[in-house]
Amino acid sequence: MQTIPESPSHNEAQLPAPLPDWSQLSRHDTVKVCCNNANVLSGRIDMIAYDRSVFWLIQDAGMGRIMICDADNPVVTRIPPTLEVR
Repeated sequence: MQTIPESPSHNEAQLPAPLPDWSQLSRHDTVKVCCNNANVLSGRIDMIAYDRSVFWLIQDAGMGRIMICDADNPVVTRIPPTLEVR
């Protein structure tokens, strides 16, 4: 019997590469953040520092607002509007 490997979901298969720096991020961008402690957060950028060293994320599903700091080395991926789940 042949087993078919489970393929990634439609949205995961088309995610762009993580951003090496945050110069391309803007307020209201939808992002996925992979933290060093293996937590994965997603939501919309509420505020972002002028120097792009820190931003505040309003998390999906009513999980509150959290500060994301570049010094913590998270992996940030911007989700294109065509892939946003509403």
